[in-house]
Amino acid sequence: MKKKIIAVILASAMLMASLSACGNSGGGNGGDSSASSGSSAAAEDTGSADTDASGDAGTEGGEVTLTIWDWDEAHLNHMTQWYMEKHPNVKIETLVVAANDYFQKFQSAVASGSGVPDIVLSEMAYRGKLFDLGVLEDLSKDPYNVKAEDMFDFANRLGAGPNGELYGVEQQICPSGFAYRRDLAKEYLGTDDPDEIAEMISTWDKLFEVGKQVVEKSGGKVTVFPGMTVVLKDLLNNKNVKDYIDGDNIDLTGRYMDVLETATKFNQAGILGKQEDSTPAMANSYAAGEVLFYPCAPWSLKWGIATNDPDGSGNWGLTKAPEDGFTYGGTSVSVYSGSENKDAAWEYIKEVYCTGEGVEEAYRQFGFMTGFKAPYESSDSYFFTEKGQYDDFFGGQNLADYFINEIAITTQGQVQTKHQSNVNTALMNVATQMTGNPSMTAEEAMEAFKTEVQTLIPNATIK
Repeated sequence: MKKKIIAVILASAMLMASLSACGNSGGGNGGDSSASSGSSAAAEDTGSADTDASGDAGTEGGEVTLTIWDWDEAHLNHMTQWYMEKHPNVKIETLVVAANDYFQKFQSAVASGSGVPDIVLSEMAYRGKLFDLGVLEDLSKDPYNVKAEDMFDFANRLGAGPNGELYGVEQQICPSGFAYRRDLAKEYLGTDDPDEIAEMISTWDKLFEVGKQVVEKSGGKVTVFPGMTVVLKDLLNNKNVKDYIDGDNIDLTGRYMDVLETATKFNQAGILGKQEDSTPAMANSYAAGEVLFYPCAPWSLKWGIATNDPDGSGNWGLTKAPEDGFTYGGTSVSVYSGSENKDAAWEYIKEVYCTGEGVEEAYRQFGFMTGFKAPYESSDSYFFTEKGQYDDFFGGQNLADYFINEIAITTQGQVQTKHQSNVNTALMNVATQMTGNPSMTAEEAMEAFKTEVQTLIPNATIK
């Protein structure tokens, strides 16, 4: 595994260096309760960036107070307490904010000019809109100097602005493959080996045939995916990505025609379930044994699989999706440009999310995996030698090794612009229409898609 990741790092370093020279970039807890705060000592330099991010107080010297909003209360409380114990002069004030409320609350704080957190989180659902507010530090510039080649390509692009800026690093990586039920795989595919299954579904045409086979053998009781909204919005939407939004000009046809053709092929064949994404019906389907494959990123191990099938330990596996990997969900971490403690905020981000000791702590406690390559360079890395929290749940599979060396190295990310979340909403609406009308053609779906996007973005020029 060391040879594979190092080979990719060397190749991507040469490529990304040339891209950088051209200026290119490449379910948590709810509630609104304050958490405890404390203090800590001088932060060491744990990344490639410079440590002094502004003229204000840092983690060396006098006391510094940082504010962070997050929706994952367990991670937030543990990691901030861990950091303060290591850095006694740093006090961290935390606020738990529901993910669905985060953007509006943040926007209101920015508008009022007070109460904005120093460290900002951006979920994929609204990331492009938050980036577009113009209130985040560009981490690719002085004094941060984050280098594109130090991160996986998908992480660089997911944190990028439209003009090569870098507004955020990943809280934990989101390259995705397919989680599958081993009992169903053995019964309908004849194997539960992840490599054998990956070969059986290595192209979309092969996966289509597998889908027909599963439905036929099960008498329609088992489907290959939960439903069209999962296939279209979560899966196909995030594969074979390309830049297609230029300001208010949106090339839907160039970006999505192939996607809709694949989606309608599966839909018209009747090999998908009827569960809508992020609904109780889909949550119940994990344990019901009616679906073979689910999109699965590292965060899905807990929030998707184990939470919804608590008695399924040992009955799950992870395999690659057809062709390259794809991103699924994700949260970025940024520095607020109006912060009076930008250097201290960056020191925290570096240590907890980039390459510092906090990366190891977050992995051991929560399974979080950084988007920076350095911690994975050695085959002796704790990511590969220590058993992960959900390895046994997945039949003893080394999940960190598989995510990094089989999926992440081939995964691309979609740059998030201010219009991307509206496009995603429109795509979800079209997927729902397709579920209700299985005979809908790709051309009809595209026209419906354009109409939905135009309604959400009236000033857009759509092709």
